[in-house]
Amino acid sequence: MTSYTEALARIEREIGAPLEPGSRAEADALGRFRTFFGTFAPDKVERMLDATYAERVWFDDTLKTIEGRAALGRYLHESASAVEACRVEIDDEVANGRGDYYLRWRMMIRFKRFARGRDTWSIGMSHLRFDADGRVLLQQDYWNAAAGLYQYVPLLGAGIRAIQRRL
Repeated sequence: MTSYTEALARIEREIGAPLEPGSRAEADALGRFRTFFGTFAPDKVERMLDATYAERVWFDDTLKTIEGRAALGRYLHESASAVEACRVEIDDEVANGRGDYYLRWRMMIRFKRFARGRDTWSIGMSHLRFDADGRVLLQQDYWNAAAGLYQYVPLLGAGIRAIQRRL
């Protein structure tokens, strides 16, 4: 499996010129990403995956590292099917002018199996790079999986909460 550093180097070699800062292409790419995760659902994964993610995408959400759009589609569809509701609210985005985009977000998840009927919130950031067609070529997420997911898993959650109380 390719590491984040290796993926960055590969993409830098392959990508060519980044999206033009302030361009319509840049706005469209960021808009597609916002829409894709705005309300995260299995049917949206099916409808929007090809337009949002490049064929050779490298993706890491801190839970799993995936290479390739087909594998990512299966993972995202499975993830979206496992929740009653999920949405991502992007609070801030910064571009460095060299093709890197950093988005700060809040994610609400209502699980089907854990903490039933309860909206759970976590915060995070995503590092994105787009291809020339405005599709995500690299996505590295940084988020608090302990607060957003693990603490709601029955045995694991109790252990995490006990550790947090002792710190």
